[in-house]
Amino acid sequence: MSEEIVVKEQNEIELKDGEKKPPKNRKDMVKNFAIGFLSVMLVLTFFSNTIMNYSLPQVVTRQIMGGSISPQIRGTGTVSAEDPYNVTVKETRKISGVAVKEGSHVEIGDVIYYLEDKESSELSEAKEKLDTMELSYEQALFSGDVPNDVISNVRSGRNTTFDTYQAELAKATDNYNNALNADNEAQAAIDFVTQKGSYDSAGNSYNAATPAYSIAELQYDLLVAQQRGDDDRVEELNRQIAELTKDSAQLGNYGTQQGFSYDQKLATLYQQKAKTAADLKAAERAKTELLTSIKTEISLCQQRDKIKEQKDKIAKLEEESVGASVKAPVAGTLSSVSKVAGESTSADETIAVIQVDGKDMTTSFSVTNSQAQKLKVGDSARPQNIWQFGEDFKATLTSIKNDKTDPANKKLLTFKLESKDLTPGQSISLSIGERSVEYDLVVPNSAIKTDSNGKFILVVNSKSSPLGNRYITSRVDVNVLASDDNNSAITGAIDGDEFVVTTATTLIKPGDQVRLAEQ
Repeated sequence: MSEEIVVKEQNEIELKDGEKKPPKNRKDMVKNFAIGFLSVMLVLTFFSNTIMNYSLPQVVTRQIMGGSISPQIRGTGTVSAEDPYNVTVKETRKISGVAVKEGSHVEIGDVIYYLEDKESSELSEAKEKLDTMELSYEQALFSGDVPNDVISNVRSGRNTTFDTYQAELAKATDNYNNALNADNEAQAAIDFVTQKGSYDSAGNSYNAATPAYSIAELQYDLLVAQQRGDDDRVEELNRQIAELTKDSAQLGNYGTQQGFSYDQKLATLYQQKAKTAADLKAAERAKTELLTSIKTEISLCQQRDKIKEQKDKIAKLEEESVGASVKAPVAGTLSSVSKVAGESTSADETIAVIQVDGKDMTTSFSVTNSQAQKLKVGDSARPQNIWQFGEDFKATLTSIKNDKTDPANKKLLTFKLESKDLTPGQSISLSIGERSVEYDLVVPNSAIKTDSNGKFILVVNSKSSPLGNRYITSRVDVNVLASDDNNSAITGAIDGDEFVVTTATTLIKPGDQVRLAEQ
């Protein structure tokens, strides 16, 4: 032992003097290497486990437990008033001030608007239009083209009936047709006599030409007889020629006399034709003047009557003229005040709406047939945003009818509303439904998944490992018994204390390893 100490001291002395390191033991080197290797592996394993965990999908879970389900039917509709009173004015007036606000209660006679004290534009325009109409009427009446009897009829207020006009026009038309027929007959007589005279003249000319032809032949025979010296033959021929010459002269005289006779007849017929033509022209002029007179009288009577209507309109406008203000004609709550100071009203424009006292307010919305089967008339509903309304709020289901937009699949629910905080035109959301029912297995609605095989949930199972717990998902098929806005009651191959996935950072499927959000 003392020798080892001596050797160690000598070695330390040599190290100090010669600055040489003592040789290492082989066992120490192997031991140090093993320690270093294990340290590196431990570090790598730790970090690899940490990196792997952070790369896994993160899920939020909730334990399956018993609870209550409160199925609710919800819908949104617009509040409408039953028989609201629309306040209107019959003229255009400028508003100088507004006396009330929307939601205010008014009694009969309370002022809603103050108006500028000025004649309405409708009344001014009506008077200007009357002046223009009267001027146009007077100018047409005394234009110089209107018969005096028409002027008298119009000014006296006479309204000739269409039957009278029809009778007068029928008489004028008959006169014209008779004159036209007479004129046509006169012309026909002229045409007949002219054609007959031409025919007879042609016959006379033919008859007169026949002796002349025979005379020419006899004169040839006479010349031959004279050359032969046949005195008896010459005497006979001269006698025949004389007779034919006499006949030809007589035929010529007859044709001339007949022509004079036709000329006399035509002269008489032309005189008759002149008379019928004048009668026809007079009948045509009378018919035209009657038509013009009727049209003129109808037009002037219409202008006269329009002027009377315009005067009546002015009288009515003056009678209905609004004074210095617009007052409430009924008692109730003002659900709408649509004008402000400085704006103008239009004729028959609704400028305020009053929800009459004692009248109901309603709202409606559609639900499915299956939802409607769970309800009955008389059920109460409550607002989804109950904080917006006071304790006096009340909504009662008054009717369940087919929805006209989809009568085979939907029902229209109508509710009677009572609340001082409601106004027509306001949107309101109601909920109505069954009482709560207790179930053994309840999960959030977000935990229910659906695919082609039906509904299921993903349950998280824990497995131990040297590096800690690992979490693996598994599928459990379920049936949904009931649901409300938040949770669903289910049945399936589960014990009731499992944890189900409600949300995940990415899409997951059965068998995936996941990381819990709370870890």
